[in-house]
Amino acid sequence: MDYVMMTLQRSTRSRLSLRGQEETLSDELDSENLADLVGTKMAYDAFEHTVSEYRDENLAGLNMSVQQLFFVNHCAKECSEDNSAVPPYASPRARCIVPLMNMREFSSAFGCAARTPMNPHEKCTFW
Repeated sequence: MDYVMMTLQRSTRSRLSLRGQEETLSDELDSENLADLVGTKMAYDAFEHTVSEYRDENLAGLNMSVQQLFFVNHCAKECSEDNSAVPPYASPRARCIVPLMNMREFSSAFGCAARTPMNPHEKCTFW
């Protein structure tokens, strides 16, 4: 579990440093970030199970696959004019991006090139 937390901290730091945001990482923030990661992965797995018959369809008028739409909706809940962090949580932007950059499913859905910010070589996975 220590390796998972270190990888997650690196993911969070890399996203924050790219945006010039300075947040203090703490055990409480780590716990919330881990919950975001696990929750997003579990939600995606449940989503994939329920939409299996529509998996390869694009949605009319959106030019998006159902997988892409899942990830867009994941981040929509974090949209606001105020992008600042509210303790004990990371910023809304980090809460959107960090779980996704650690999911192979996201990289595959959007065709992210290997070793790019949204498809790093080292991902925080543990199941």
